[in-house]
Amino acid sequence: MKKSIILFLLLFSFIVPAASSQEGGAIDDPVFYVLAANNIQYPVGAIRNSIYGRIFTSLEIDSKGTIRNVHVIYPLMDKKSGKLLGFEEEIKAGLSKIPRLRTKNQGKYILPVSFAYTNVYHNTTDYPTNRIPQEVMPKDYLLLKEVQITARSDRYRSLRNFSNIPPPSRQIVDF
Repeated sequence: MKKSIILFLLLFSFIVPAASSQEGGAIDDPVFYVLAANNIQYPVGAIRNSIYGRIFTSLEIDSKGTIRNVHVIYPLMDKKSGKLLGFEEEIKAGLSKIPRLRTKNQGKYILPVSFAYTNVYHNTTDYPTNRIPQEVMPKDYLLLKEVQITARSDRYRSLRNFSNIPPPSRQIVDF
């Protein structure tokens, strides 16, 4: 137990100085991306409906390092579909769990969250191909590195109506 704690502290001591020594407006801290990937969950509604896609989310980091004003900017969905699939709620919930960031990260960002889906029944693994159109991209926001979230069709299969067989996979822009 002591060895694993010491190993973790040694590893963490190398990550933090490297992240804090980097300059620039982008979030170069690898801890942010690990926390985002661990805290954002694949929505149950999207798994049940075999939906995958890349969701572009705007967010702001204030002077205290707190993430605020999280909104999906692309692709936009009607309220019924958005609630059914649950992408925006899961992204907001996951980002709200991230502790305060360094104040040097203050700014406005676009975070692409890629939801990749493996359909076990149809033997396919689907990765999103959609990109954000230039006309949708806000001018004063900085595009961050992508965070990838994965799921399999055999998860939550008992919640499917009428059958345990998942429908064929569909990308969110096709929904």
